[in-house]
Amino acid sequence: MKSALNITTLFCAVVLASASAAELGGKLEPMFDQHCYDCHDADSKKGGLDLAALKWKPDDVENLLQWTKVFDKVERGEMPPKKKNRPPSEVSSSFLKTLHDELHTFSRHKQESDGRVVYRRLNRTEYVNTVHDLLGIDTPLRDLLPEDGTAGGFDNIGAALNLSAVHLERYLQAADLALKEATITTPKPETKKIRTDYNETWHDWNAPGFQNSQWTHSPEGFLAIRWNGGNGPHGALGAWSPPVPDARYRFRIRARAMIDKEGPNANANDKKRPDRHIVLKVALAVWPYNGLTSENTYVEMSPTEFREFEYEARVPQGKTLWLSPYRIVPETPDERSMVGGICAVVEWVEIEGPLLEQWPPRGHQLLYGNLPLQPANAKVATKDLRVVSSQPEADARRLLAGFLPKVFRRPVTDEEVIEHLALVKEQMQKGRRFDEALRAAYKMALCSPKFLFLQEKPGPLDDHALASRLSYGLWSTAPDDELHALAAQKKLHEPATLRAQTERMLASPRAKHFTQNFLGSWLNLRDIDFTQPDTKLYPEFEQYLQQSMVSETERFFNELLSRNLSVRNIVHSDFAMLNERLAEHYGIAGVKGEQIRKVSLTPSSRRGGFITQGAVLKVSANGTSTSPVVRGAYVLDRILGTPPDPPPKNVPAIEPDIRGATTIREQLDKHRNQQACATCHAKLDPPGFALENFDVTGRWRTNYRAIPDSAKDKVVSVPGTDVRFYTQGRPVDPSFIMADGRPFKDVDEFKQLILAQPEQLAHCVTEKLITHFTGAQLQFADREVVEAIIHRAASSDHGLRTLVHEVIQSRVFTHK
Repeated sequence: MKSALNITTLFCAVVLASASAAELGGKLEPMFDQHCYDCHDADSKKGGLDLAALKWKPDDVENLLQWTKVFDKVERGEMPPKKKNRPPSEVSSSFLKTLHDELHTFSRHKQESDGRVVYRRLNRTEYVNTVHDLLGIDTPLRDLLPEDGTAGGFDNIGAALNLSAVHLERYLQAADLALKEATITTPKPETKKIRTDYNETWHDWNAPGFQNSQWTHSPEGFLAIRWNGGNGPHGALGAWSPPVPDARYRFRIRARAMIDKEGPNANANDKKRPDRHIVLKVALAVWPYNGLTSENTYVEMSPTEFREFEYEARVPQGKTLWLSPYRIVPETPDERSMVGGICAVVEWVEIEGPLLEQWPPRGHQLLYGNLPLQPANAKVATKDLRVVSSQPEADARRLLAGFLPKVFRRPVTDEEVIEHLALVKEQMQKGRRFDEALRAAYKMALCSPKFLFLQEKPGPLDDHALASRLSYGLWSTAPDDELHALAAQKKLHEPATLRAQTERMLASPRAKHFTQNFLGSWLNLRDIDFTQPDTKLYPEFEQYLQQSMVSETERFFNELLSRNLSVRNIVHSDFAMLNERLAEHYGIAGVKGEQIRKVSLTPSSRRGGFITQGAVLKVSANGTSTSPVVRGAYVLDRILGTPPDPPPKNVPAIEPDIRGATTIREQLDKHRNQQACATCHAKLDPPGFALENFDVTGRWRTNYRAIPDSAKDKVVSVPGTDVRFYTQGRPVDPSFIMADGRPFKDVDEFKQLILAQPEQLAHCVTEKLITHFTGAQLQFADREVVEAIIHRAASSDHGLRTLVHEVIQSRVFTHK
């Protein structure tokens, strides 16, 4: 009956669209004829738009987007252009109402019949998290899977997530690897705790002069690892390798800093300030060392007292712990080059592992229950264990009945269990062992559309589908037992229950996935590694700084969310989330240590808000120069929610001038004089120029940097320090005029102009939240939902947490 109703609704929508098409032209003609055809007819086609040829065919996606664009341009007063005669209010009002009603009616009918979200596949982050949580493993799977398509910056949009033959092949490989990792084939390993140091590693190196240049001893007689460009092999703990590879280990390290005033790398500054703190890099590295590290973290060390700290990681075969003095902790910019004589004095390293939550592990119990393990060779009882069953069909049926609901995220039918059981029986008839046959059925489930895709039907979501949408939105993984239980009781759709679960999930450590994935898409933080600053222009940039930048933005978002702070803070706030490295980079005094914490800003501070944070400024620039066009487009799209039109195809991009002969303003002046560019640049350039005082690393500048000819062929040998290859170039001029004529002289005045329209920020954040939580970009009929959310959230000054709740309670979230 429901299918018949859906077909009837769709039929009515098509008839309505066809009927309105015959009348639409007459209703819109007064506006087009008097104010539009001069520029947008068959002869002119400005902006590539011929309104005389534009027919009403909303089932065509491109046609619908074109009509929506026409509506938005007129509603915002961008068309007709301000230089042209303005249409009478009754003409523009009639035009907007007519077109709005047609677009809204079509969009709503389409949503009611088909749903607003297409059949959506898990992206690779969601896939990996789900498999890890399901099987209790942390096997690296992400690099096995192809990159996901994106739409509007988001990588969880159903329309952009295709499923290719390559995907299926990789899913089969990933399922095999995950099931193998979750299956126990050995007796329980013994968790041990040992203490060691670097002495054995040190004595293994017999190269002449190596010990003198890479190691020394502290006054206490402990081995001290010397700095060697931050990448020396001497930091690897070659005396230890994981007894059980690919397991987690916890390292406790007791160490302190030391400035070696007389060592081979010492300089004059070392002798002046032997009391300086250092940053120690802690990571995993291959042994023998090949120059690559992973799982990097950073710890500040004092030269006057030992510090004990913990580091935990999954350690693959062939890797070991790696420590290295990384950089000095400066108090003034002049001290950044003090790196020569820094050492890390290591008293001891305590290693505990493999770390086991339970035995057999949770994943093995899910796959095999309490079935016994027997060795393949009775004479060797300590390896190659296999799960066996005296009642294979009954055990397989029971285990599949427990496994499939967790994989499919809903109750399963007897037919679904029988379908997978048939594969077990078929495999055993072909001579495969019971455990192998059972894993084949599990693999089939993990590659099934019922696992790979969210199961949603048009109309209100059932409670199990709602549980999945909530869980993937906030945790990027499958629902937990509490969500499943509420869904089974059909209580989750109740507004109070849904709100309570949202609060519970936001309070969970798993909510870090919401922060990381939402910011990765909304602010494009996932591309933080896409470009690296030129080491000659920006020698002070290094990975510890970048890691701190990302943490700053994530912690700032969490602060807004936890305290329900207004979205005004996106543009400006009276606080920042900083550690000493960031504070040094930003020129903020009084912040010590590597821990990110909330820091109050003075009224004169140039920081505060997302748009002046290092990570945001880095992803909106390239590695050589900043571009007001690129940053302007970023601010319009990500912060204000008014993305610019794409540039004309026949207009070349501006090439950066790293010699400092011309400023970007001078280059853009020529660009803006082209008629095809002027209109868009009136919107693009103001936010871009407002941020010109921030370089590609997010550091404040008053002059551009330039590379002189004398440094053209030089090689940077000391990354992370101020060994300078650049000169100061032309002055930065951040002043500009907004598209509506309001001038500003710098970023502070620009912020105030933006803050004068706080609802614009709330609109943008709400639209981005809807996109993230539903897996679909905003549609025309969703605009009324956004307006209702903005209205209800006004009492909290559009607090971020309020907006999250309102989106989750809205029709766009609770319906397909």
